[in-house]
Amino acid sequence: MKIKITKEDIKNGKPCDSENCAVSQALMRHFNTDCLHTSLEYKNIVNDDETIVVIGVDNQRYFVSEKDRKKVVKFINEFDDLYSADDIIPPKPISFELNQKEI
Repeated sequence: MKIKITKEDIKNGKPCDSENCAVSQALMRHFNTDCLHTSLEYKNIVNDDETIVVIGVDNQRYFVSEKDRKKVVKFINEFDDLYSADDIIPPKPISFELNQKEI
């Protein structure tokens, strides 16, 4: 399924808050629920190539498609950087594919 993070999601999202970040804002709209979270699972903290984006919606785990994984990890890291500095430009809206099975 295709998830679109909009400018409004970025504006309303809260950096470093897995239940209210920009990605979670888009997911709440897509799934019509507020029972979710977005997180990064680091297999190697130094290497984003091994980072997996995990999304929980109503007790179901979803995973970002492999083709979009790096783009979403970069987006989340850039969005979370907004928490620590006022002069950082927010990331641009993106879209990505979400799967129910781990890729």
